[in-house]
Amino acid sequence: MRRTITRSIVAALGLFLVACGGEKSGGAPASSAAPEASATPPATDAVNTASTTTAAAAPPSAPALAPASASAAVAAATPSSTPSATPAASGSAAAGAKTYDCGAKGQKPCPMQGWMKSVMGGASSSGDGEKLASALSTVASHPPPGFGGWPAIATAGATKAKAGDIDGAKATCKQCHDQFKEKYKSSMRDRPWP
Repeated sequence: MRRTITRSIVAALGLFLVACGGEKSGGAPASSAAPEASATPPATDAVNTASTTTAAAAPPSAPALAPASASAAVAAATPSSTPSATPAASGSAAAGAKTYDCGAKGQKPCPMQGWMKSVMGGASSSGDGEKLASALSTVASHPPPGFGGWPAIATAGATKAKAGDIDGAKATCKQCHDQFKEKYKSSMRDRPWP
């Protein structure tokens, strides 16, 4: 009994290979010799279905479709080795960097930039402590949102300028620029000032 079932399975698999056109992965027809061992094992459902047929019976159409569907499912589930067509975005391009119509060469100055050049620059270059203290107090009283530490730096500079320490006041300007200038320019350079 067991020998008959095994022969039926082997015969059904042979018929199955012939019914599928005997094609290998390259598309060329397989030779008429005995079926070779395949690198991909047959689907379990196809073997079970084939075991119920006899060696002389023609293969039914449903089992011939099932392994093809199983192969397609396996191929679809197998990860592709080709890279994704869409490259990962990076840096400011991914964030959609805002463009401005002020501040660059050939453009009008941005609000704070224009104020810094005219008011702060004049006060700083004059060496007048009172003018510089007044300008730094204006900066301290208008911190942009999300710029913690801005008022403290500007207030320290105003205090130094009032005391006549112009170089100390200028050092606080540099400290503020080092900490905040690039962030301000990239995120809110067109913000009204003051």
